Amino acid sequence: MALHAEVRRELLAWRRWFLCLQPGAAPREPLGSDLATLIASYRIDRAHFLDFLEGLFTDLEHRPVPDTIALLRYCYCVASTVGLAMAPILGATSRPALRAARDLGIAMQLTNIVRDVGEDLRRGRLYLPLEDLRRFDCSPDHLLNLLHAGRGPDDRFRALMRFEIIRADAYYDRALQGIGLLPVETQIGIRTAAHAYRRILRQVERNDYDTLRLRAATTVDQKIIDLCRAFWTSLALAASDHGEER
Repeated sequence: MALHAEVRRELLAWRRWFLCLQPGAAPREPLGSDLATLIASYRIDRAHFLDFLEGLFTDLEHRPVPDTIALLRYCYCVASTVGLAMAPILGATSRPALRAARDLGIAMQLTNIVRDVGEDLRRGRLYLPLEDLRRFDCSPDHLLNLLHAGRGPDDRFRALMRFEIIRADAYYDRALQGIGLLPVETQIGIRTAAHAYRRILRQVERNDYDTLRLRAATTVDQKIIDLCRAFWTSLALAASDHGEER
């Protein structure tokens, strides 16, 4: 409880500071001064940092997620904001590029939520929307019963996971279309991360949607494959753009 109060105080202090960006007055220095310089140099929208803090407050005061709107807002706050704050530094300022950053953050956080259902339940947390649970007749108590029984998923849970994976895949599809708007040297790392994270969803499928007992992960070999795939895709797109310019 004391730790909870301490974390809350620090988050509130950061929120106050981001509203004014007063030099030397951040809760932690020289971090604050460095951030202020970065924000000014690249004209980063402070709203991204404030939204990120909103996501941290949501985690701190964890409550059931009522519906898809609340789910996507949470994913945006804790994940998309990171990409959006990085975008000006990476040279991505067009609206399509920023939409891709937003969509990739949402896709990756949805992947985290799918992958960590069992782990989150053991910690007393549930990020799946209650709206989705009702759709597939999977109440929070039903999920806890499956977890404690230790027998893995039933058909209702599998259907729920398939639904969540389809949603995440749609966000990956949109994000990957926009990554090509970034400089080639930047595309490679982001494509690699996107493909590696998306591969977690494929592993969940291979695990028969058992995210209650198993934590899907990718291997080193798979990550190398994703890196090579990202490298050649980025080069091919760059070559195509160069050819069109000529």
